Amino acid sequence: MKYAFIGSGNMARAIIGGLVRTGTPGEDILVVNPNNPVSTGEVRRLYGAVPSAPEALAGAGCVVLAVKPQSFAAAAPEYAPFIAPGTLVVSIMAGIPTAAVEAAFPAARVVRVMPNLALAAGCGASGVAPGATATEADVELTLRIFSAAGAAVRVDETEIDSVAAMSGSGAAYIYFLVENLRDAAIEDGMEPEKAALLARQTLIGAARQLELEDVPPEELRRRITSKKGTTEAAVNAMAAMGLPDAVRAGYQANKRRSRELAEGK
Repeated sequence: MKYAFIGSGNMARAIIGGLVRTGTPGEDILVVNPNNPVSTGEVRRLYGAVPSAPEALAGAGCVVLAVKPQSFAAAAPEYAPFIAPGTLVVSIMAGIPTAAVEAAFPAARVVRVMPNLALAAGCGASGVAPGATATEADVELTLRIFSAAGAAVRVDETEIDSVAAMSGSGAAYIYFLVENLRDAAIEDGMEPEKAALLARQTLIGAARQLELEDVPPEELRRRITSKKGTTEAAVNAMAAMGLPDAVRAGYQANKRRSRELAEGK
């Protein structure tokens, strides 16, 4: 089976990397981005994928649509004539519903995916939502593609905005926390290099422990939060300053923006 990618940005590269690492030959992956030959050339250098003209899409069994949501309306007519009947089109565009992709590519079967950039590190978290004409085989194939670089779960399309607000953008929230933890230590007099190293490793260690122990995060938090101890004092201070409310506000703001993108705003 040949795969084709419309777009060659960071997310497309992350998915291609997962496919190659799990055995798909680079020559079976086509990359179509005629306006950016430098980018497609880089993908070829990294993974052996083949820079291709739009006409090559007709030979692909699965086409991954990896363009910016704002570019979709202009890009779709350029590529639609080359999508063969029955092709699986996997859209990773935030805010664009499967119905819009199905209308643009009426001969295709569509699955919508909300991935995150941790795919590039083999630790992605992706929600997979089938469109109206997608088959179970389409869903299984899409789950395999995204499981090659992390975890992938099937969701209903009504849940996609929630996936985007949590895992799609969630790494940015975690980085924001690490950034501020680092800066707090620097403001307290620690050397920047030491503060950056310790903050980063704290995140890595916490994530690894979550993965290894497979218990709820509140259980791990309780283990290191001694009664009337320093950790309890810190957690209480953060809660009092509104951290739980801030996280929920960010989550809801993300969902609102996703709906605005779907409306073309």
